[in-house]
Amino acid sequence: MAFSMHKISIRQIFLLWISYLLINIVAIGSDLRAQDVTIGSKTKQLLNEIRNEVDQLSERSPNVDRAYIASISIMNHVQRIVSPLQYSVLKTTGEDTPKTVEECLEAKAGICGNQVACFLELANHLKLRARPVEFYLHGKTPKENTSHICAEVYYDQAWRFFDVTWGTYFMMDGKAASIDAVRESPTVARQAAVTNETDQWFLHWRRSGLDPLTYVDHKFVDILRGRNGVIRLRGNEFVYLPTHQPTFIGLNSLSSDYGPVRIELLDVHAGVSRVIIQVSGYAGTGELVIEQRGNKMAYPITELKIGENEFVLPYKVAAGELEVKMKATNPAKIGYVVYSRIHVSR
Repeated sequence: MAFSMHKISIRQIFLLWISYLLINIVAIGSDLRAQDVTIGSKTKQLLNEIRNEVDQLSERSPNVDRAYIASISIMNHVQRIVSPLQYSVLKTTGEDTPKTVEECLEAKAGICGNQVACFLELANHLKLRARPVEFYLHGKTPKENTSHICAEVYYDQAWRFFDVTWGTYFMMDGKAASIDAVRESPTVARQAAVTNETDQWFLHWRRSGLDPLTYVDHKFVDILRGRNGVIRLRGNEFVYLPTHQPTFIGLNSLSSDYGPVRIELLDVHAGVSRVIIQVSGYAGTGELVIEQRGNKMAYPITELKIGENEFVLPYKVAAGELEVKMKATNPAKIGYVVYSRIHVSR
């Protein structure tokens, strides 16, 4: 079926992008370092091309960090092959979209979640220390929330940030910068951005008035590095829904570079004494902890049921934030809870 860009608005494409991003971030939820013991033919072919390229460039530029050369090579190849534009074509024409790394390379299609999955798998095979960096940008209302996912690679004693979708890294102080450095000096970072501005998806976003690098200086953004960090939920009175945000709490990887997702409920009313969590599932061990200002209660996740779980707090909540997190009871095991809604009441 033919695809005509003028038949689809940028809003439709943008919504497709956001809707399927989280699906692909969940796909990265399992430890990619243990994924694909048997390498697919497309992955193997690309891996060999990148190895040869890195060997060649490292020999010709012996003073340049090999990990930097490899990171740029992986990013360039993945951006070139795994196309968000082609992904939108497949979605618009009703065709199946790729899910695995091998399928993305075969279909030459994927959004940022797919691209980062490809990046991380290739980086793993090249013995690079890499992990995802997720951005959850808050809109004026939760429905306007958006998200994006990139990668970072550890070398030269620091994490270096790479946005695979746009072929972007930030050359600050003569080196690829960390996401911390980018966020601390956003004006300098935008000037230092090295981006593949000939990419058709990038050009389309710019023509449509969208900012591909909005995460650089967005004021209200939650960042997960190796899935470690806090996700803030804004409620509708007493109901909190993850909107274009992760739907799990806790740790789902034992990699030392990964950590747990914690939830912070914003603007909770004073006097709340009950928390009801709609649980879709759980894995591993640990305790679900609901805490505010040193007051807390803990509940073993193995005793949770699928559906509504009501917790009567042994303390009165003050107006403000309420944290929901996991406490590990066995550091050798994962522990996380998948949820769809949190309801608080007095």
